[in-house]
Amino acid sequence: MNTQVLLEVSMISTMALITIAYLFRSNASTGNKIQTFVIALLGGFMVLGGTAKFFQPFATMFASQVELSGLPLPKLAKFAGQMGEITAGIMYLLVLTKDKLISANTAEILLKSATLLTLVIMTVAVYVHLSPNVPAEVLPFQSKPPVLTVIVMFISLCTFIASKRKS
Repeated sequence: MNTQVLLEVSMISTMALITIAYLFRSNASTGNKIQTFVIALLGGFMVLGGTAKFFQPFATMFASQVELSGLPLPKLAKFAGQMGEITAGIMYLLVLTKDKLISANTAEILLKSATLLTLVIMTVAVYVHLSPNVPAEVLPFQSKPPVLTVIVMFISLCTFIASKRKS
């Protein structure tokens, strides 16, 4: 396993451990803890992913992905991808402050917005992964199939649907 993959796995694992530790301290019901865990994990994953793209080696890899995929306005697309991930992550994390810092209505709007933004970002990521011009070496986990991307899309959508059923 190369250093890039180890770095990616360690960042995701760290985020999961922080989220699990937070939930063990929570007094919420089991169902709410699971939903809180998933939203916190999505939020942390998106913030971490977007932020990492500003630092090496991820900045170079992400720039290569955007350039090689043929996305229009590559500099703008790169910046939009970075900031979009960070923004979606912050929105997910703000949802966790429902009834503390923000109202339930605001939390619902933020969850809808974060889900929509995540789906758009991950749809573009699927396109980039499937682009024949983009080699696996510049992709996350150096994997051509967009497995993690589709998983994030699925989890985001399922979280949104589950939140609608609770309301």
